[in-house]
Amino acid sequence: MSGQNRFRDNDDGTVTDSQTGLVWAREDSWQSEAKWVTWDEALEHAKHQCRLNLGGLSDWRLPSPEEAKTLYAAGKINRDKYGKEIHLDPVFPSGPQAMFWIYDYIGSEAYFMDLSTGETGLKFKSVAGRMAARPVCGKRLEADFDPFGEGKGGSASTG
Repeated sequence: MSGQNRFRDNDDGTVTDSQTGLVWAREDSWQSEAKWVTWDEALEHAKHQCRLNLGGLSDWRLPSPEEAKTLYAAGKINRDKYGKEIHLDPVFPSGPQAMFWIYDYIGSEAYFMDLSTGETGLKFKSVAGRMAARPVCGKRLEADFDPFGEGKGGSASTG
């Protein structure tokens, strides 16, 4: 399948990834609520999408590290809230936060994804500055799923 058509805007606030079957919120929490969020607030944002029945779906959640990495598109250019380059398919509107929370955590720290670099990292769950939520629906990807198609490798998640 052509990478050009991988993501499809469903015209209902959601975007479907034809490679993984995942359905993503078209806008992150910054775009929909105009505020940065802590990890706990990101969880609440995903629950709120369930209550809204966004896209007719009610199983919204924060993504796993493997799922979050599928949004990073090295060959695609979009712009974040500050006009800086991020690698997110342009089917998603410009203006999101470059970094969003991932569900996996270790104690008081949780993982995040950075769409400007394609890297994941850890931050204190209480950090809100320049962090957003990007909820996802669908069957969870396995830890050995390789979003870049380069063969199986180790998982960054200790989950």
